[in-house]
Amino acid sequence: MTVYSMQFSYKETSHITKRDVDKAQHGLALYLDDLKVASLDSSYSSNESSLHLPNDDALQIQIERLVREKKSKKLKEVMVVGIGGSNLGTWAVYEALRPSGVLLSFFDTAHVRTLKEACARMRAIYRNGGEVLINIISKSGTTSESVMNSRVLVDCLKSLDKNWRDSVVVTTEPLSKLDNWAAAQSIPRLPNPAHVGGRWSVFSSVGLFPLALAGVDIKALRRGAASIQKRCLSHQADENPALQSAAAIHHAIKKGASMHNLFVFDADLERVGKWYRQLVGESLGKEHDLSGRIVHAGITPFVTVGSTDLHSLFQLLIGGPIDKFTTFVRTRTKGDVSIPHLDDQFDAIVPELNKKSVKEVMAAIYQGTVRSFSERGLPFVEVELEGLSEESVGKFLQFKMVETMLLARLMQVNAFDQPNVEEYKAITRELLK
Repeated sequence: MTVYSMQFSYKETSHITKRDVDKAQHGLALYLDDLKVASLDSSYSSNESSLHLPNDDALQIQIERLVREKKSKKLKEVMVVGIGGSNLGTWAVYEALRPSGVLLSFFDTAHVRTLKEACARMRAIYRNGGEVLINIISKSGTTSESVMNSRVLVDCLKSLDKNWRDSVVVTTEPLSKLDNWAAAQSIPRLPNPAHVGGRWSVFSSVGLFPLALAGVDIKALRRGAASIQKRCLSHQADENPALQSAAAIHHAIKKGASMHNLFVFDADLERVGKWYRQLVGESLGKEHDLSGRIVHAGITPFVTVGSTDLHSLFQLLIGGPIDKFTTFVRTRTKGDVSIPHLDDQFDAIVPELNKKSVKEVMAAIYQGTVRSFSERGLPFVEVELEGLSEESVGKFLQFKMVETMLLARLMQVNAFDQPNVEEYKAITRELLK
């Protein structure tokens, strides 16, 4: 049997059988063919064509050219302005990998203190001979929060650098209002393809440009995504983790599950959980199905962190309502810390820790948690990543994106629109008039 660096297991814990997965594969066979076609679509003409991003070498060349132009010893911070899909994927990768390059900071919601601190930090950087770069990211180019944050930060930059245009990069859909502004100001622009929505865009210029400046190996990130995608588009049910996972979650929904818990046993993956929360929330939470019927479909996503949240939510997860499906995620990290001898009295407080390492303790906590779920008959699947690297993180993100596309099709909802999100935006603009 082939051994993969990302292991997925569902048998005996997800309450589905191989027959259930085969049935799901039969129902999704034509859609899997469509996804394969979309993965080759360099024109990005369909909603699913985000699947081409891991293999878009032309886009990477364009991004790398601009990275070389903007990266310098003077560059101390990249201020990423975007909200939702325009920054969650980038932020997730950045926190998971913690690269050693240029600092990334993120500006999404309207928050006075964050903006004041950013302007103070910007002034200090320029006072010391450094520079910042502001990456404004908005697919539509009209997102209120992103435009607001950009106006504040660019205004501060303009007061510090007469050549401020050299320190701004815009990532948006071609011909948007934001794109037109950047063109008028001779500010470099990177494209967000029209049919690639924000929550599917982490492997586009939305994510790759700032991550490359931060020191992330974006080739390896894309390589990981491309390698898992081959498995996730396979018609062989035994080889396709996205299909298996989608089938398990769909089965749980039909059995009454209303929540999906991404339980990550690595604190560096918490932000990945928040990225997945948006992916699921906007892709699957729908008022209407594909035929137009009112269905109010969806499963509410949330993220918990082991072992921290064992001391906040475990009682609810085990003893509370049986309405949740869980995906456990753990990593095989390379480093470890031995638990030292302190003194006989202190060591006797929890003697089971003696002569153990931090990894051994965490492994026991993980196994104890999983065993508790299993003994209670609570449905779950498991993902194990081979450490946290560009390739492993790329694999996990792409696995989850294909899983969500397949699950949406099983639920008969459109994974690529979010009509209800526009409601608050319209009301907000009306109130601001």
